[in-house]
Amino acid sequence: MVRHFLFVVFFSLLANQAFAVAFEASVDRANIGEGESLTLTLRYNSNVFSGDPDLSPLQQQFTIINQQRKNSFQYIDGKSESWTVWTVTLTPKRKGNLVLPSIEYKGERTKPIQINVNKLDPSLKNQQKDVFFHTQTDIKTSYVQGQIVYSEKLYFSVPLDNSQLNEVEVEDAVVQALGETKQYRTQLNGRNFDVYERRYVIFPQTSGDLIIPGPRYSGEISNGRWRPGRPISVSHPPIRIQVLPQPASYPQADTWLPAKNVSLDYKWLGDVSNLNQGEPITLSLTLKAQGLGAAQLPKFELMDIPNLKYYPEQAQSQDMSDDNGITGTVTQNIAIVATQSGEIRLPEIRIPWFDITAGRIEYAVMPAQTLMVSGAPKTPTTNQTQALNAASSDALSNDNQPTANAMNMTQDTASAKFWPVLSLIFMTLWLITSYLLWRKHQPQQQDTEPDTQSHTISSRLKDIKKACRNNDAKAARHAILNWAHAQGFDQSIGLAQLTVLSDSAEFKQALQELDYTLYSANGNSAWQGEYLWQLIRAIKPSRSQEPSPLQPLYPN
Repeated sequence: MVRHFLFVVFFSLLANQAFAVAFEASVDRANIGEGESLTLTLRYNSNVFSGDPDLSPLQQQFTIINQQRKNSFQYIDGKSESWTVWTVTLTPKRKGNLVLPSIEYKGERTKPIQINVNKLDPSLKNQQKDVFFHTQTDIKTSYVQGQIVYSEKLYFSVPLDNSQLNEVEVEDAVVQALGETKQYRTQLNGRNFDVYERRYVIFPQTSGDLIIPGPRYSGEISNGRWRPGRPISVSHPPIRIQVLPQPASYPQADTWLPAKNVSLDYKWLGDVSNLNQGEPITLSLTLKAQGLGAAQLPKFELMDIPNLKYYPEQAQSQDMSDDNGITGTVTQNIAIVATQSGEIRLPEIRIPWFDITAGRIEYAVMPAQTLMVSGAPKTPTTNQTQALNAASSDALSNDNQPTANAMNMTQDTASAKFWPVLSLIFMTLWLITSYLLWRKHQPQQQDTEPDTQSHTISSRLKDIKKACRNNDAKAARHAILNWAHAQGFDQSIGLAQLTVLSDSAEFKQALQELDYTLYSANGNSAWQGEYLWQLIRAIKPSRSQEPSPLQPLYPN
């Protein structure tokens, strides 16, 4: 057994070596202060037992403080993975915009990384304390609901034990941690300090003065393993931020978006130059805001346009964070169906936002789109069916016209045939009337016909239940229409006309979602039918009239 396991592991390692391996680089911080250290992590997706990457290109702009290597391997559920990680501690040789160059190893290269080294804060140059705080915000004046990036750093040149830091709480504001706590080293006035840094984003909810309380630390300066530590307590003054209200010139009907930048991107998922009537095409919209969370962004609203139907999917939201704060993104896919051929213009989308840096209103815009729609729908709509019926009637009238002319031309011959034909028609009508009167007076028929109809409806409900619980949108739509036909609805109806069966708004919405699922470019793989089945199951048939079928919605 052990030999078999080692055999599998060995060949798994060989398989890993056979595939192309990746060599990647990342840093713990891309925005640092003058003299601060950063950690460069190099990951090679295979075990390395000898040899290291050539790090000499780093020494042009950075000093290598420390370097470590670690091999890792895991084998889970028959799949093996091995990798090697080099951890390199660096300090910049100068301030400004620096670049960690590409590193090569065994034919693979990492991507360069931009590093911003900020000038040392003047308040730190003459610092003589062993333990102290330094706090700052990215702006001194903000707007209500606008982002404020707040950072606090605890510097200590002596070992600390039993450390406690207060939580950051700001009145009338939403506070959110920005990433994980970072620890690194720096040099101040020739002295080495360890730094413990926490970063937050703060969203003020009211205008006026915003007070960010100063941090507080309590702990002990360690005197070794066997000697008690010396108690220490450190605090820092609060920060005051002026928060301005929403400008009166901002459109009051639109969502207030104070941000550093807002962009609206769009793309068509399909060939927009080849549209056919009745066929869906999906418009994908992405709204991205730097300095706002996705929850603060508005919903997409398209203007109602004649001959266009919209079927929006569930919006996808995401928040990304870095040293500069939060960037919120909302992506919405909307299936658009043209119900008529020709040129259709989709108006532009304009979303106002407020540039907190420049102090003015800007707009994120999707330009107007012109859709050229050709062809006819694959499945005729109710109106088209009626048009076809009218056309058929006209055709029959036109076909009968020559016959009428021929009858006028051969009046004598037609008159000879008229009375026998008329007698046959009257006899047929008399037989039909007699048959209907006979059926009316049959006592068992009153019970048999409703029972047959009830059995048919029950069978259709079973089909709906099966399709919904199998999450088969196409089969569900077919079963629901058959269920409606069994109740007397016209054969040409769609799901939209079935909302008369229930006053429930949820039932109407569920039918719309089913129709949209079938139009969606993603198919019906994500549709869940149990909710619709429960709504249909709750519909009670009307007993106020005789047990006869419902009248057609579109009688001839």
